[in-house]
Amino acid sequence: MKGLNRSKKSRLIRFIERQLESFLTYDLKEGAIYSKREHLKLLLSTSMLNGFATGVSNALGDSSPTGETLLSYIKTQKKEILKEAFDRLVNENVRRLRRQRRFRMPLPVAVDLHDIMYYGDHDNTPMVIGTKHTDGSNYAFKYLTASVLVDGQRLVVAVLPLESVKKDIPSCTVEIIQKLRVKLKVRIRYLVFDGGFFSIVILRLLEQSKLRYIVRMPQTNKTKKMRLWHGRRFTYRTSGHHRKKSEQISFEVAVVYDETKGYKYLFATNIPSYYRPETILKLFKKRWGIETGYRMSNQFLIKTTSKNYIIRLFYYLFACLVYNAWVMYNSRRSAKETSIGVIQMKIIILIGLIWSGLYASEGKQT
Repeated sequence: MKGLNRSKKSRLIRFIERQLESFLTYDLKEGAIYSKREHLKLLLSTSMLNGFATGVSNALGDSSPTGETLLSYIKTQKKEILKEAFDRLVNENVRRLRRQRRFRMPLPVAVDLHDIMYYGDHDNTPMVIGTKHTDGSNYAFKYLTASVLVDGQRLVVAVLPLESVKKDIPSCTVEIIQKLRVKLKVRIRYLVFDGGFFSIVILRLLEQSKLRYIVRMPQTNKTKKMRLWHGRRFTYRTSGHHRKKSEQISFEVAVVYDETKGYKYLFATNIPSYYRPETILKLFKKRWGIETGYRMSNQFLIKTTSKNYIIRLFYYLFACLVYNAWVMYNSRRSAKETSIGVIQMKIIILIGLIWSGLYASEGKQT
């Protein structure tokens, strides 16, 4: 690969492996044929290909554990153990970035909802909830994530699975803000939310937090009757029929016209009014980071048809950790070195796994 010699490619692969190996918290059975490292290589190969573990394992032959073996180990994990392992790795990455002085200034934080669409029997599958119709399904495993924006790249610092959108989003938002402030000691410059977070409860929580925020506001029948010109700032008071007058809230709204899309945005925000509307739109769009081709959580997500929630959670957290490893590797580059893109990283790792002997039968361990 242009710009990377073989030794640098090997260092990249080992760096990625070191970032991920402790996430495999299960113990191998006595007399297991394959080592934990070979389990990791199967996971990495499948992640790079966005494939099914069984299909990739079959292609690798005797040099790899079977997909069934891998899944049987993953199923033994507890949700709490996976969450602890994920948080531990995130904390280590934050400490590394702090040593690199990447946390000197307050950082923007993007809070998102991610849907992993589900196509099976949703009635008998734990954690599957209704969502916006996408790709032929109205049901998904839904995750709330928070990412800090460092040098234009997003580092995922929190992942919380949701059982109910209405009940869980407010409490999970509070939990994430607490984690950022207390556990990770991140100084928050501002919080950015998409339209899925727009609610009286969330806005009240944000006002109470005293943090700056930008929340995309869907247009309502009330706002559609207003004169909404580019740059207008006004105070909006909610008037929901299911709440008492005392439960309603007021907040500032900024109107921004996006010329590139021909679309008018409404943002609930407490960003000072002296910020230009174009600046507010820029801050909102910045939440996506550098890789905008498709959502972060899908770039390294292993496919599965399993109804087992632990497998689903393991795969999603693993995808986030692989993505974080890519961000962390790029954070180590010198000023003269070019960042490695996601596609380039995938190719390098797949080639490197061939070099390392994954595809050779003598790779077996006893």
